[in-house]
Amino acid sequence: MKARPSLRQPHASAFTLIELLTVIAIIAILMGLLFPAIAAAKEQARRTAAGNTVRNIVNACKSYQTDYGKFPPVPTALDAKGNYSYGDKTGGGCTLPNDNLFDILRSIGTRGVNIGNAMNKRQQKYFEMGKAKDPKSPRDGFIDGTEFTTGTQGQLMDPWGTQYCIVLDAADNGTIDMSEYFTDLSGPQNVLRVSVAVFSMGKDGQRGGKGYQNRYRKANSGEAPDDIVSWQ
Repeated sequence: MKARPSLRQPHASAFTLIELLTVIAIIAILMGLLFPAIAAAKEQARRTAAGNTVRNIVNACKSYQTDYGKFPPVPTALDAKGNYSYGDKTGGGCTLPNDNLFDILRSIGTRGVNIGNAMNKRQQKYFEMGKAKDPKSPRDGFIDGTEFTTGTQGQLMDPWGTQYCIVLDAADNGTIDMSEYFTDLSGPQNVLRVSVAVFSMGKDGQRGGKGYQNRYRKANSGEAPDDIVSWQ
Protein backbone atom coordinates (compact mmCIF):
# COMPACT_ATOMS: atom_id res chain seq x y z
CA MET A 1 0.00 0.00 0.00
CA LYS A 2 1.10 3.54 -0.70
CA ALA A 3 2.24 5.58 2.25
CA ARG A 4 -0.14 8.33 3.17
CA PRO A 5 1.33 11.80 2.53
CA SER A 6 2.26 13.72 5.64
CA LEU A 7 -0.08 16.55 6.56
CA ARG A 8 2.56 18.34 8.63
CA GLN A 9 3.62 21.78 7.34
CA PRO A 10 7.32 22.48 6.76
CA HIS A 11 8.92 24.09 9.77
CA ALA A 12 9.12 27.85 9.20
CA SER A 13 12.52 29.40 9.90
CA ALA A 14 12.62 32.25 12.47
CA PHE A 15 15.16 34.60 14.00
CA THR A 16 16.78 33.41 17.13
CA LEU A 17 16.91 35.87 20.02
CA ILE A 18 20.58 36.58 19.35
CA GLU A 19 19.93 37.24 15.66
CA LEU A 20 17.05 39.55 16.51
CA LEU A 21 19.15 41.53 18.99
CA THR A 22 21.92 41.78 16.40
CA VAL A 23 19.54 43.19 13.79
CA ILE A 24 18.16 45.72 16.29
CA ALA A 25 21.69 46.78 17.24
CA ILE A 26 22.64 47.29 13.56
CA ILE A 27 19.51 49.38 12.94
CA ALA A 28 20.25 51.48 16.02
CA ILE A 29 23.82 52.11 14.83
CA LEU A 30 22.62 53.11 11.35
CA MET A 31 20.03 55.47 12.83
CA GLY A 32 22.67 56.98 15.08
CA LEU A 33 24.81 57.69 12.01
CA LEU A 34 21.91 58.96 9.92
CA PHE A 35 20.22 61.38 12.32
CA PRO A 36 23.23 63.72 12.74
CA ALA A 37 23.64 63.83 8.96
CA ILE A 38 19.97 64.75 8.52
CA ALA A 39 20.19 67.41 11.25
CA ALA A 40 23.32 68.88 9.65
CA ALA A 41 21.62 68.99 6.24
CA LYS A 42 18.58 70.76 7.71
CA GLU A 43 20.78 73.29 9.48
CA GLN A 44 22.71 73.99 6.29
CA ALA A 45 19.42 74.49 4.44
CA ARG A 46 18.37 77.04 7.08
CA ARG A 47 21.67 78.89 6.73
CA THR A 48 21.32 78.95 2.94
CA ALA A 49 17.77 80.31 3.21
CA ALA A 50 18.88 82.99 5.69
CA GLY A 51 21.76 83.99 3.42
CA ASN A 52 19.43 84.44 0.47
CA THR A 53 17.00 86.52 2.55
CA VAL A 54 19.82 88.70 3.89
CA ARG A 55 20.92 89.53 0.35
CA ASN A 56 17.34 90.24 -0.74
CA ILE A 57 16.88 92.66 2.16
CA VAL A 58 20.04 94.51 1.15
CA ASN A 59 18.80 94.82 -2.43
CA ALA A 60 15.38 96.06 -1.27
CA CYS A 61 16.93 98.76 0.93
CA LYS A 62 19.24 99.89 -1.87
CA SER A 63 16.30 100.08 -4.29
CA TYR A 64 14.44 102.31 -1.84
CA GLN A 65 17.54 104.49 -1.48
CA THR A 66 17.83 104.78 -5.26
CA ASP A 67 14.21 105.90 -5.62
CA TYR A 68 14.12 108.33 -2.69
CA GLY A 69 17.75 109.40 -2.51
CA LYS A 70 18.06 108.29 1.12
CA PHE A 71 16.89 105.67 3.56
CA PRO A 72 13.60 106.17 5.45
CA PRO A 73 14.24 109.07 7.90
CA VAL A 74 12.97 107.54 11.14
CA PRO A 75 14.57 109.43 14.07
CA THR A 76 13.36 106.87 16.62
CA ALA A 77 15.37 104.18 14.77
CA LEU A 78 18.74 105.90 15.33
CA ASP A 79 21.27 103.94 17.38
CA ALA A 80 24.14 105.32 19.49
CA LYS A 81 26.41 105.55 16.41
CA GLY A 82 23.89 107.41 14.25
CA ASN A 83 22.70 104.46 12.17
CA TYR A 84 19.10 103.48 11.55
CA SER A 85 18.73 100.12 13.25
CA TYR A 86 15.86 97.62 12.98
CA GLY A 87 15.50 94.09 14.33
CA ASP A 88 15.90 92.07 17.48
CA LYS A 89 16.69 94.19 20.52
CA THR A 90 17.59 91.57 23.13
CA GLY A 91 20.22 89.60 21.23
CA GLY A 92 20.80 91.90 18.28
CA GLY A 93 20.96 95.25 20.06
CA CYS A 94 18.72 96.95 17.50
CA THR A 95 16.70 100.10 18.20
CA LEU A 96 13.29 99.35 16.66
CA PRO A 97 11.63 96.04 15.72
CA ASN A 98 12.05 95.28 12.03
CA ASP A 99 8.33 95.56 11.21
CA ASN A 100 8.87 99.34 11.21
CA LEU A 101 11.23 99.02 8.24
CA PHE A 102 9.37 96.26 6.41
CA ASP A 103 6.06 98.11 6.62
CA ILE A 104 7.82 100.82 4.60
CA LEU A 105 9.45 98.43 2.13
CA ARG A 106 6.18 96.49 1.70
CA SER A 107 4.03 99.62 1.37
CA ILE A 108 1.88 98.85 4.41
CA GLY A 109 0.52 102.23 5.45
CA THR A 110 -1.93 101.29 8.18
CA ARG A 111 0.37 101.26 11.20
CA GLY A 112 3.63 102.33 12.79
CA VAL A 113 6.06 104.80 11.29
CA ASN A 114 4.60 104.33 7.81
CA ILE A 115 1.03 105.27 8.71
CA GLY A 116 -0.59 106.77 5.63
CA ASN A 117 2.48 105.62 3.63
CA ALA A 118 4.37 108.58 5.04
CA MET A 119 7.71 106.91 4.30
CA ASN A 120 6.76 105.40 0.94
CA LYS A 121 4.64 107.93 -0.92
CA ARG A 122 5.00 106.02 -4.18
CA GLN A 123 3.60 102.89 -2.49
CA GLN A 124 6.26 100.83 -4.21
CA LYS A 125 6.74 97.28 -2.90
CA TYR A 126 10.47 96.72 -2.53
CA PHE A 127 10.40 93.46 -0.60
CA GLU A 128 8.12 90.44 -0.57
CA MET A 129 8.28 87.14 1.31
CA GLY A 130 5.74 84.60 2.53
CA LYS A 131 4.34 84.08 6.00
CA ALA A 132 6.25 82.35 8.76
CA LYS A 133 5.68 78.60 8.72
CA ASP A 134 4.45 77.97 12.26
CA PRO A 135 1.97 80.46 13.78
CA LYS A 136 2.80 79.28 17.31
CA SER A 137 6.55 79.52 16.80
CA PRO A 138 7.02 81.79 13.77
CA ARG A 139 10.15 81.39 11.72
CA ASP A 140 11.38 81.87 8.16
CA GLY A 141 8.85 84.48 7.08
CA PHE A 142 6.58 87.33 8.12
CA ILE A 143 4.24 87.37 11.11
CA ASP A 144 1.13 88.23 9.11
CA GLY A 145 -2.39 87.33 10.19
CA THR A 146 -4.48 86.75 13.29
CA GLU A 147 -3.41 83.10 13.52
CA PHE A 148 -0.09 84.23 15.00
CA THR A 149 -0.25 84.22 18.78
CA THR A 150 3.25 85.55 19.45
CA GLY A 151 5.33 88.40 18.07
CA THR A 152 4.32 91.63 16.37
CA GLN A 153 2.52 91.82 13.04
CA GLY A 154 4.88 92.57 10.19
CA GLN A 155 8.09 91.32 11.79
CA LEU A 156 10.32 89.22 9.55
CA MET A 157 11.73 86.17 11.33
CA ASP A 158 14.78 84.15 10.35
CA PRO A 159 14.73 80.31 10.07
CA TRP A 160 15.43 80.03 13.82
CA GLY A 161 12.63 82.35 14.94
CA THR A 162 14.54 85.59 15.59
CA GLN A 163 14.10 88.92 13.81
CA TYR A 164 16.55 89.79 11.04
CA CYS A 165 18.67 92.81 11.97
CA ILE A 166 19.14 95.68 9.51
CA VAL A 167 21.53 98.62 10.01
CA LEU A 168 21.31 101.55 7.56
CA ASP A 169 23.65 104.45 6.84
CA ALA A 170 21.67 107.43 8.15
CA ALA A 171 24.46 109.95 7.41
CA ASP A 172 24.53 109.01 3.70
CA ASN A 173 28.33 108.75 3.63
CA GLY A 174 28.60 105.14 2.45
CA THR A 175 29.86 103.72 5.75
CA ILE A 176 28.36 102.13 8.84
CA ASP A 177 29.96 102.06 12.28
CA MET A 178 29.09 98.54 13.46
CA SER A 179 30.80 98.73 16.86
CA GLU A 180 27.37 98.66 18.54
CA TYR A 181 26.87 95.18 17.08
CA PHE A 182 30.24 93.52 16.40
CA THR A 183 33.57 94.47 17.91
CA ASP A 184 36.00 92.63 15.66
CA LEU A 185 35.22 93.75 12.11
CA SER A 186 37.84 95.08 9.74
CA GLY A 187 38.53 98.80 9.41
CA PRO A 188 38.98 101.61 11.94
CA GLN A 189 36.55 101.30 14.85
CA ASN A 190 34.69 98.46 13.10
CA VAL A 191 33.47 100.66 10.24
CA LEU A 192 32.09 98.89 7.17
CA ARG A 193 32.28 100.58 3.79
CA VAL A 194 28.66 99.75 2.94
CA SER A 195 25.36 101.60 3.22
CA VAL A 196 23.32 98.55 4.32
CA ALA A 197 24.34 95.83 6.77
CA VAL A 198 22.01 92.91 7.45
CA PHE A 199 22.56 89.94 9.73
CA SER A 200 20.83 86.93 11.22
CA MET A 201 22.17 85.70 14.54
CA GLY A 202 21.84 82.07 13.56
CA LYS A 203 20.78 79.12 15.65
CA ASP A 204 21.82 80.52 19.04
CA GLY A 205 20.00 83.85 18.60
CA GLN A 206 23.03 85.85 19.78
CA ARG A 207 25.71 87.87 18.03
CA GLY A 208 28.78 85.71 17.72
CA GLY A 209 29.10 82.18 19.01
CA LYS A 210 29.48 80.55 22.38
CA GLY A 211 32.35 82.15 24.24
CA TYR A 212 32.73 85.15 21.91
CA GLN A 213 29.54 87.21 22.06
CA ASN A 214 29.54 90.44 20.02
CA ARG A 215 32.44 89.13 17.97
CA TYR A 216 31.83 87.85 14.46
CA ARG A 217 34.75 85.42 14.62
CA LYS A 218 36.48 83.73 17.52
CA ALA A 219 40.05 85.04 17.80
CA ASN A 220 42.76 82.76 16.36
CA SER A 221 40.24 80.10 15.43
CA GLY A 222 39.16 78.43 12.22
CA GLU A 223 35.68 77.86 13.61
CA ALA A 224 32.96 79.00 11.20
CA PRO A 225 30.96 82.03 12.42
CA ASP A 226 27.47 81.28 13.61
CA ASP A 227 25.94 84.50 12.25
CA ILE A 228 24.86 85.04 8.63
CA VAL A 229 25.88 88.50 7.46
CA SER A 230 25.59 90.56 4.28
CA TRP A 231 29.08 92.06 4.15
CA GLN A 232 31.06 88.85 3.55
